[in-house]
Amino acid sequence: MFISLCRSCGTPAAAVMTFAYSDADLWLDDLSSPTHDGVELCSRHADTRTAPVGWTLTDRRRVSDRHLFIPVEPATVA
Repeated sequence: MFISLCRSCGTPAAAVMTFAYSDADLWLDDLSSPTHDGVELCSRHADTRTAPVGWTLTDRRRVSDRHLFIPVEPATVA
């Protein structure tokens, strides 16, 4: 069995990034998508991916596969 790894950090991949230079488009898809011939990314790197200036990023992953970064505020001592 083959497990895809994130190209940025080596952890298990959760998404695939594909792009079209000619149209300046960038897409994020589920690993199960038929267009699985791009760059594999873990959830953290897929969630924080941004498009280059002038490009369009379209996140086509299922909503349940998207993880949101929620900042944690430090506790205050009263």
